[in-house]
Amino acid sequence: MIDFYVNLAPGVKSSLIITTVLIIALSLIGLRVKKLQATDVPHGITLIAVMFVEMVNDMVKNVFHKNWKPYAPLTMTILIFLLFANTVSLFGLTAPLSNIMVALSFSVFAFGSIQLVGYTVTNPFKRAKSMLNPLNLIGEISTPLAMGLRLFGNLLSGSIIGLIIFRGSYELAMFIFDAIDILILNGIGFAIFQTIGLGVGAFIHAVFDVFFGAIQAYVYFMLFTIFMSLAVEE
Repeated sequence: MIDFYVNLAPGVKSSLIITTVLIIALSLIGLRVKKLQATDVPHGITLIAVMFVEMVNDMVKNVFHKNWKPYAPLTMTILIFLLFANTVSLFGLTAPLSNIMVALSFSVFAFGSIQLVGYTVTNPFKRAKSMLNPLNLIGEISTPLAMGLRLFGNLLSGSIIGLIIFRGSYELAMFIFDAIDILILNGIGFAIFQTIGLGVGAFIHAVFDVFFGAIQAYVYFMLFTIFMSLAVEE
């Protein structure tokens, strides 16, 4: 079992770690929410959880309009996982979606979910007949494929921009140090400017990771919810 884990790609390892941590954390939060009485006022992490669930439910409800409850837990799970997966590099782990195979697995999952909903909720024979049209078939496949590739491409571009800023801030700090050329405090000055360059770069890199990660998680969540609703309404 250990050998199997060691031989996995870094992105897949991060996915397993994130999934395990989220299962434990959300189970504990769920137990706290379950203990709440109708007259209790939630606070702390429980309040955040309740507000988050209500926010996501409202967004799903606005897209589906009706029969939204069976799909809200699934879309919310996707959103939570992507929020952590896209920002986990802040904690020293490899971002799962930097692995193209992990990103494509989201395409497969989206395709399977949309088709399953479409065939079970609507007329399966009518939907199967529409698939005989090559344009409809290409559309059904290309949409989830583009969603997964979008996750991979945007996360990769965000990481590259973050690295450029990280390196650029360090080089700028060293350039300023060389321009000032402090003779007396040369060693101390070098250490100070080096620390400033690395610190500013790390801070901006973290902001980019959080910003790009949250945006991409929200975009995928909305696209997935919209296409699920279209499959239900067909």
